[in-house]
Amino acid sequence: MFDLKIINGKIADGSGDKLYSADIGIVGELIVAIGDLKGSPSAETIDAGGKIVAPGFIDMHTHSDLSVLYDPHANSKIYDGVTTEVVGNCGIGVTPVFPDNKQLLIDYLGTRMIGSLPVTIDLKWSSMAGYLEYIRQHPPAVNVTALLAQGPIRIAVMGFSKEKPSTEQLAQMQELVRSGMSEGAVGFSTGLIYMPGEFSSDDELSDLAKEIKPWNGFYVSHIRNESEGVFEALDGALGIGRKAGVPVHISHLKLGGQPVWGRVGELLDKIDQANQQGIETTFDVYPYTAGMTGLSAFMPPWAFEGGVEKLMARIQDPETRIRIIASINDGIPGWQNLTKAAGEWENVLIATVISDKNKWMEGKSIQTLSEEQGKDPFATIFDLLLSEKGRVQIVIHMMSETDLLEIIRHPLAMIGSDGMSVSTEGLMSFGRPHPRAFGTRARVLERYVREKKILSIEEAVKKMSHMPATRLGLKQRGLIREGYYADVVVFDPETVQGKATFVDPKQYSIGFEAVIVNGNIVLQDGIHREVYKGRVLTRG
Repeated sequence: MFDLKIINGKIADGSGDKLYSADIGIVGELIVAIGDLKGSPSAETIDAGGKIVAPGFIDMHTHSDLSVLYDPHANSKIYDGVTTEVVGNCGIGVTPVFPDNKQLLIDYLGTRMIGSLPVTIDLKWSSMAGYLEYIRQHPPAVNVTALLAQGPIRIAVMGFSKEKPSTEQLAQMQELVRSGMSEGAVGFSTGLIYMPGEFSSDDELSDLAKEIKPWNGFYVSHIRNESEGVFEALDGALGIGRKAGVPVHISHLKLGGQPVWGRVGELLDKIDQANQQGIETTFDVYPYTAGMTGLSAFMPPWAFEGGVEKLMARIQDPETRIRIIASINDGIPGWQNLTKAAGEWENVLIATVISDKNKWMEGKSIQTLSEEQGKDPFATIFDLLLSEKGRVQIVIHMMSETDLLEIIRHPLAMIGSDGMSVSTEGLMSFGRPHPRAFGTRARVLERYVREKKILSIEEAVKKMSHMPATRLGLKQRGLIREGYYADVVVFDPETVQGKATFVDPKQYSIGFEAVIVNGNIVLQDGIHREVYKGRVLTRG
């Protein structure tokens, strides 16, 4: 007898092979039978007639490190067909935590999406092992797999120093990489437009990345520049992988800013050539032409030296403000200048703030706020950062959909939201988030499969299931196979839709009839069953 049976569906098994009709039988956490099972008894049955049955989607790029703990429902992801979230991206993570620099890390997380929650952040662990055990003791509705983030490692050892690490400091960081990998991380991530990653040289990062090789880890990077310097930045990431002898994965591949639009062929050629040269390289992408980050990312690197408190002191000083504006206007070699990438202040919108006094700004552009307040745009930014102590998230419109189409359809592309799990109610309903937090998978299936037809259903499912599972080294995940864990999603290919928009983002996707995590029905007929059976997933 089965615990759960899914009948009458068409299976997109995650491999990219053609759809086929079959039933699925589940016992406990595992798929135990695939075939004609209609006459077999089962405790529960889902009739998937006219629907697609696929492996649960793996969100290859998230910042849900804390959100899944503060709100285990993971609503926006569950309603979008996600069964596994990959945390620790962009070099931004929550471990290791050293007592002397703990507050530096917490303050820093507050300026990034990961820590923009309307709560007082507390990190109740000191290591990757402690963090993963905390998740095991407080399981969310989704599975969680973790990358080891470079930011907390450097903060633990060096704070927000811009200096080159000493031999002793480098050895300390290498030991932390080895510890994090041995305790369950699947790869090592960097965010090189953010501090302290921006202070780190490629040689330093190569020396750290070498340490992940014994665990078959891979190097994941939000590269140093995604705008006019994107080609050189991609070369840098590939060079780190080459020197370290590890695979490379590029986070949210894009061409940000009109000066580089239309050069997508050059970008993808570099990745193809790297693979031909023996550097195993993959990438993820989100299906939108706008990004989201912290407003503090507009500040030049030198302004962040010493941490958030030092940044706040600098932008409070009138003379330093002039220096910052000069750095932005003149540019700094190699630095991702988001002001130039955005092009116009109308393209930069306030997504979330923490304080009630500034909630009226959410959803408005820097241009509009400047006009309403009678301020220069830079003064608007400085004053808001000060008022919120850096805890401001923004949406930036800066990509071309023509380029995006080519990136998504590339055979190495995987899908990641670059968003954290949020909700339409409760703690995680704050702000005006990027719609990708709610509708990434639905948008792929609706816009790029059903409407634009640049992907088949089979290809899209593969990019959201088997390919991420393979890259992450997750065994028995990402495929509909006997003996595999029963992470399964059932969706209607004709009605699946991402309802979230930039104007009204807090809307759940529709068309996902059921979401099953480790054999447990979490979502069915639009109802979250409040089942929390997510597991920590590690390599192997």
